[in-house]
Amino acid sequence: MHRIHHFFVGGNPKMKINVKKQKIVSKKRCDTIYPKGAIMNIGFVACIILAVLFLVLGIIFALLKEKGAYFVSGFRTLNHPEKYDKAYISLDMRNQCFTYALILFLGAILSYFISAIIAIPTYVLWGILFFKSVHLDAEKAFEKYLIK
Repeated sequence: MHRIHHFFVGGNPKMKINVKKQKIVSKKRCDTIYPKGAIMNIGFVACIILAVLFLVLGIIFALLKEKGAYFVSGFRTLNHPEKYDKAYISLDMRNQCFTYALILFLGAILSYFISAIIAIPTYVLWGILFFKSVHLDAEKAFEKYLIK
């Protein structure tokens, strides 16, 4: 015979304990705690937030064209900014942002359909690409954009 005993946990009469299987079972559905459609996959959420951010930044650099170079870190501190190709700087930043967004969107999709753990290698790949393009010296960072 299947024995189930009711008990009160913190004043909640909807909880019961299954003595045979020795675990607590709730009669409440998860929909009352978490609304329907709530995203519970932290890997998906972490990837999608940064993906949308980089997509927006990429669109901003695409729309601003040459003026977008002024928003690149370190460009305003250069001694002679007129020696640098502003359109190429903005284009390169646009491409970097779209690449980051693509990687993170793929990570979000794989995290959603396969496992939330997929977000870890996605962030590692993004981190490698991101920090590969970071330079501490502004002159060295912009030397490939010099007008010849």
